[in-house]
Amino acid sequence: MKPVIAKLKKGGEVFEILVYPRKSLEFKQGKGNIEEVIVSDEIFSDVERGEKASSQNLNKNFGTENKLEIAKKIIIYGEIQIPKELRDEMLNKKKKQIATIISKMAINPQTKLPHPIERILNVMEKTGISINFYKNAEDQVKEVISKIRTEIPLSIENLKMEIKIPAKYSGSVYGKIKSLGKILRENWNNDGSFSCILEIPAGQKNDVYDKLGVLTHGEALIKEE
Repeated sequence: MKPVIAKLKKGGEVFEILVYPRKSLEFKQGKGNIEEVIVSDEIFSDVERGEKASSQNLNKNFGTENKLEIAKKIIIYGEIQIPKELRDEMLNKKKKQIATIISKMAINPQTKLPHPIERILNVMEKTGISINFYKNAEDQVKEVISKIRTEIPLSIENLKMEIKIPAKYSGSVYGKIKSLGKILRENWNNDGSFSCILEIPAGQKNDVYDKLGVLTHGEALIKEE
């Protein structure tokens, strides 16, 4: 994909750089290295005219002439001319991320089961929800839930699960259990097995069963409280 312009207005001046669009979006979200994002380390006042920003203006507005550091700020705080095809691709990806999170953390209070991801996506489309292109998916979930609740029943509930892992799996599975939810109580038993009370979003129940089933070859004992 061809390079595009990233632009930042600061102190009444315009500062522009040439960047690779996909890499620049990843960098804006905290991923990657600046060297992989920029076409060159030159800072322009107008890329199309080839007019470079003066050292005086760089120092005045950024307090440095370090072009890599300035380029980082332009990407993070400025605007990037993203091609439509990439924008559509990234928006669709972010919508699916949001729908996946909602499916895992919320349930249908009528059935006590999570809503399928496709159903959530369809409701998001129907209600015309606007997704922030640059904002993290996790930070947009609460707002999306508040809007789609008018169309489908949603309840965010927690579930407590009493889990016992046989001794031969306890050491390797312990760290993975911590990543599944919040351990409210734990105990290493005399036979080497591990027991705990795990609190999770109700919509993740099936995931916990599936993951612990795979990790213990179906030998984990699980009881819902």
